[in-house]
Amino acid sequence: MLRLRIFAAIVSVVTLAAMVLSLVLGAPIGVAIALIVAAACLAAIAPFDAPALRERNRVLFACLAYLVPVAAALAFAVGVPGMNIVMVAIIVLLQLGIGLVCWAFATRKRRRMPRSRRYFDN
Repeated sequence: MLRLRIFAAIVSVVTLAAMVLSLVLGAPIGVAIALIVAAACLAAIAPFDAPALRERNRVLFACLAYLVPVAAALAFAVGVPGMNIVMVAIIVLLQLGIGLVCWAFATRKRRRMPRSRRYFDN
């Protein structure tokens, strides 16, 4: 789960970079607001350990919650002339979010094995 949370933090920073790109290129303000909300969803889970099922489900729900504002940002950017670069960045973020959801879903029921430092059983 540590690797997932580190990757979520990286995706959160990349989302903020896409938000800055959208502001520089003159995208609607709704795109920037949606991307800030999306980055906050992932940044909220990144610093906290998730050893139990309850915390792992919280990580899964945060990854699912990330997809909603990113999809809203894509909806705001559609149809605006000159937003091709921003739309490509948002589509990449959407794909990263889907990957995070799949990863969080796959690792949510793992438990630590006794006497093993980094081994998890499914």
